[in-house]
Amino acid sequence: MKKDKLNIDSFTNKEGKNYRKSEALGKNEIENYFSKKGYDVLDLQQIWRHVHGKLKKDNKIFFLKMASTLDIGEKTQNETLWNNQIGNLIEKAGVDYFDVPHIHEVGKYDGKFYYLSSHHDGAMLASKNPPNTGNLEQWTDKIIKSNLFFLSLQKQGLSFKRDQDSISSQDKWDEFFQRVQSWYHEVEEHQLREIFKEVKNLKTTFEPSVNHGDFVPWHMIEEGEKFILIDGEHVSTQSPKYYDVCYFYHRLYTSAQNPGLAKLYLSKFRDQLSEGEKNKFDLAIKPILATRIIGGFWDAKTDKQKDISYHNKLREDFLKNNLLNN
Repeated sequence: MKKDKLNIDSFTNKEGKNYRKSEALGKNEIENYFSKKGYDVLDLQQIWRHVHGKLKKDNKIFFLKMASTLDIGEKTQNETLWNNQIGNLIEKAGVDYFDVPHIHEVGKYDGKFYYLSSHHDGAMLASKNPPNTGNLEQWTDKIIKSNLFFLSLQKQGLSFKRDQDSISSQDKWDEFFQRVQSWYHEVEEHQLREIFKEVKNLKTTFEPSVNHGDFVPWHMIEEGEKFILIDGEHVSTQSPKYYDVCYFYHRLYTSAQNPGLAKLYLSKFRDQLSEGEKNKFDLAIKPILATRIIGGFWDAKTDKQKDISYHNKLREDFLKNNLLNN
């Protein structure tokens, strides 16, 4: 099982929950559990926080995702709610350019939450290890359409477990700001003062919206003319508007090491907005990107990455307001 490089205890929130700290589960016991339920277990492995598996029953192949702890299980339940609710809206709207996994079964094994869903064998639209964006450019229009689809859902009455906790919006902001501030102090050597100043503006520009929360091309599986969006553990109706767009941009720029494609994506997305909304967009994305830039330097330091050239380049582009295609 993958060993976490970070200080696990630092991720414990004000409610005492830790969504990162994992536990090793018994593979043989899990296999026996599903065998008794009539499944053929074709593959089973635990890489980190979840057990992933490939199961077969009645000539159908299913994907298994099982949380390794009760706390992590809350994130997995969040993902299940997302897949069910977004899947229904996709079907209702006749969307044909992307989809989410279809949930087949949910349950608990030894108190650990799991779900079984449709299994998708296609390749990811891009990778970060090693960085490879392949033919991702030809998918940008459909990815942008999915962004716009999510933005249209704020008044659809969606309900996710992540938004049902007892922490107030003010406390959530304070907790988030303190986390970014702690990142900043750990990477101050990278000349991020002006970028950190921008983070504070999120308190005034913030507008809640539906976001996937981990919107990256390595969570998108190619399936014919559409892609399957997976790993919705961090979905929320209360995260900042355009968070997914900024997250995708940052990851494409730094992790996938493709600034040109990142700028093309952001420019094409902006072109889809009305003139009035473009002005709001320009103001809203700066503090969100600022948090991602600081977080990116912190991730690189924590992972002991030797090459931070793309993080440096994005910092300079941000300060020069050179985020779009010229």
